[in-house]
Amino acid sequence: MWTIHGALCFAAEDAGASSITGVDVMEPSEQFTAEIERRGSKVRFVNGDVHEPATVAEIGMHDVVWCSGVLYHAPHPLLTLQRLRELTGQTLLLATETVAETPGRRGTCVIAPGRDEHPNAEPATAADQGFGPWYWGIAPSALRTMLTLSGFDVVEEFRTPFHVTVVAR
Repeated sequence: MWTIHGALCFAAEDAGASSITGVDVMEPSEQFTAEIERRGSKVRFVNGDVHEPATVAEIGMHDVVWCSGVLYHAPHPLLTLQRLRELTGQTLLLATETVAETPGRRGTCVIAPGRDEHPNAEPATAADQGFGPWYWGIAPSALRTMLTLSGFDVVEEFRTPFHVTVVAR
């Protein structure tokens, strides 16, 4: 729901997806609910935490899973990827912020739970103030390793200096 109100669910529906489930720890926004009604949409929404086995069971497996802007917020990013693997029948589209590779030491992650380490690290006090804290700085090589450990094969990778989008199967 965070600032986009299910827009990607509706884009998938417009593109012809036969079954769409939006998932968020936040309640569905008024804009999302209104758009479902306006369209007569069949988008399903699950309010829950993907780390919880009951939420994963409720969501069920989907051919394509899209996850963006979540991994670096998760207290246990490897668990997040393992849960995404349980949900992914064919393809995972994962977008996440990253940190630069550490010279001489590939595959690093840093944890930065305090405000001093990252301006987004302070937890939000209301749903419309953003999602915090920003726990993890994950290097692209660490992300690939974590995806492999979770049972994914990276098929494509698109990078900007501090962002990676991967297509994994």
